[in-house]
Amino acid sequence: MGVRNMNWAPREKFHQIQTIIVVILLLLMPLTSAVSEDTTKLSLDEKAKKKVLKREAVNAFWRLKNTLEKEGFYSGRVRLNVWRSTAIEAGTFDQAKYDEFKKQLYEKSISDSLRCIDDYILEENFYDANICLQIWRMHSKELGTYDQEEYEGLKKRLADAKTMKASRESEEQTSD
Repeated sequence: MGVRNMNWAPREKFHQIQTIIVVILLLLMPLTSAVSEDTTKLSLDEKAKKKVLKREAVNAFWRLKNTLEKEGFYSGRVRLNVWRSTAIEAGTFDQAKYDEFKKQLYEKSISDSLRCIDDYILEENFYDANICLQIWRMHSKELGTYDQEEYEGLKKRLADAKTMKASRESEEQTSD
């Protein structure tokens, strides 16, 4: 009888260990399904976030196009940068589009600056005409369309307008 009890002792211990392992696995099973639900929920959250980011990028793109048509350089530059950052976040950024919009923005600024120079010379507001000239020069350099001769011609035109105003004012003072 003593020998028989020895043979059963390892079997009982094995059975107990097997039972404990089964119980532990049964307890862990709901936890693994909860983890998989969390990852599924996380991937759904990521998809929703991606969708929102894409919508923001589309809205920023629309605002940029609207600004290019209706507003000035600085608000256009801000809109361009906002569109770029939202498009990068959304994964929809296109460098070629960015370069084209940047070019359009600078071309518009150059055109506006030339018109600004003309208007301020007519108004004899030479300080602001000079600011427009400097903006024209900076933005022309940015685009690679800067022409030193054209700059010198605009600068001379501004100086001549100042000289004409000064001579006209001195004539008016001497005639008084």
